[in-house]
Amino acid sequence: MFLRQEQKQQKRCEFLNQESSIQSIDRSPIVSVITVVFNGEEDLEETILSVINQSYQRIEYIIIDGNSTDRTLDIIYKYNSQIDCWISEPDEGIYDAMNKGIMAATGEIIGLINCGDTYTHNAIEEIIKIYQSIADNQYLVITGAMYRFDRKKDIQFKIVKNLEDLRKGINKGMPINHPATFVSKSIYTQFGYFNSQYRICGDYDFIFRIYHNPLIRFEFTKLELAYMRLGGISEKFISLWVRCQEHFLIRKHNLSIHKNIFICLSWCIITTTKFLLKKIVSNSLISIYYELKHGQ
Repeated sequence: MFLRQEQKQQKRCEFLNQESSIQSIDRSPIVSVITVVFNGEEDLEETILSVINQSYQRIEYIIIDGNSTDRTLDIIYKYNSQIDCWISEPDEGIYDAMNKGIMAATGEIIGLINCGDTYTHNAIEEIIKIYQSIADNQYLVITGAMYRFDRKKDIQFKIVKNLEDLRKGINKGMPINHPATFVSKSIYTQFGYFNSQYRICGDYDFIFRIYHNPLIRFEFTKLELAYMRLGGISEKFISLWVRCQEHFLIRKHNLSIHKNIFICLSWCIITTTKFLLKKIVSNSLISIYYELKHGQ
């Protein structure tokens, strides 16, 4: 049975903006983890379990639901004692929902794991080790490796990024593994949240903006931190033109119009070619390509 509307409203009022109970346990850093979901009944529970079963305990878990009409709220309600804050209401898209979660977060560092993606068991514990090893971590981004898997839950390949990938790729598209990325909350509060006008590339816009801020430090690890499902909206062929337009807008203040157009055209050709190749090349060959590309 779906939860009745009055039950949904009651849980929303009980959790929203309530100070997390983990605040008084000890003084190790709190990590706020945010999951954005809409009609995610097939995948949400696995995402929730990957967060609440982390080896690190000082986690504030926030779920932002876009007013789902399936069993999503039943799944959230099942785990409400282990979720610090959740709301269910219409939003203006995924980045608007992410911003709601970030504004509600009380942790020092924030991770975003969308419905359908999951963390490795020790992911947040490893992030905290890195976070605490760096003296000046006020404006810190920590990002790691991630696995990509298909609908059958089979891992297809691993993607490992480094600082050189960021420097070379920042003008081409999203240069890091976003599900395996954790950001100091002070970066959001001081330098801005996601731009909710973007439909697909708001994460790229955010990383592009903070990359060009000299106060912000990027720290890379080769550790596997997340599993990300293949086949999201940004990877569909019908989204190619929207992505191209958004990439152009994101870069327009940092690049000349001629260079920006050239990059967009090159990106469209390369992305279209990759899309066509994926249709005719086996998954095993694609896995080999990523292993060679990332030196695994």
